[in-house]
Amino acid sequence: MILKIISSIFMTIGLYSTLFPKIPGTLVILGTAVLYCFLTDYITYQSWLIYALIFLCGLAEVGGRILRIYLTRREGVTRVFSTDTTVGNIAGLIVSDAILGPATGTILWELMVGKTLFPRWTTVSKVLSRLAAVAFLRISCGGIMIFIVVKYIFL
Repeated sequence: MILKIISSIFMTIGLYSTLFPKIPGTLVILGTAVLYCFLTDYITYQSWLIYALIFLCGLAEVGGRILRIYLTRREGVTRVFSTDTTVGNIAGLIVSDAILGPATGTILWELMVGKTLFPRWTTVSKVLSRLAAVAFLRISCGGIMIFIVVKYIFL
């Protein structure tokens, strides 16, 4: 029972890790499933389960990277610029509102910083929506992997 709980915690961490492009969360889920099978002496092991998990892991990791490159290759801004600019500007807006108050902070942010974001907002939002689609692919594969592990391996 404790082994199932610990494995579930690691798989949940892996599922959350799939949201970040640099962290291979599905590999964490796959490694947890293989380690669980090893520690339970392969009681519930079936070869098609491991092959299905490896396929989903490869689809999420390799397919996600290829899809991310394919979807964002013709845009005028990079993926890093899109995410960094949006996160930095939203954080700057929140901090300026907290320090100067809602009205003054928003006006100051718009005059000083907002003018760099809004001229490219259509391109940035297009790249961000495509990156969200890739994140959806990865988290879907991770969720399916966890479902397979819980249904067939955790018996």
